[in-house]
Amino acid sequence: MIIAIWIFSLVLVAEFVLAPINLWTGRTLPAFTTFTGLTTPVARRVFAPVKLVSAALVAVGLALRPASIAGACAVIAVSAAYLIRLAAPGRRDPAGLVGFGLFGACAAALLVIQLAHPH
Repeated sequence: MIIAIWIFSLVLVAEFVLAPINLWTGRTLPAFTTFTGLTTPVARRVFAPVKLVSAALVAVGLALRPASIAGACAVIAVSAAYLIRLAAPGRRDPAGLVGFGLFGACAAALLVIQLAHPH
């Protein structure tokens, strides 16, 4: 269980640290605005900071279980927001759907393990 917690946590931290950087630098902004229908300010002022806080919570969660639970919930919420936006006609992006589906699934698995695993 501990190994699974570390694997899921490291995957989520890696993605949710790099994703805000990519939004802030503009690298992924065209895809964000095209496939979510949201604006650049929403990407930079809402999604990027929330992703970074989520990554921090998951990272701290390697030492403090409540932070891991909160971080996993935050990642699930972000992934769900993306999936809902990506599900709209004209915005469907297979890579985005797969990516956020996988990150949401990793976060859900981390949450289940943390809730079920006695420390």
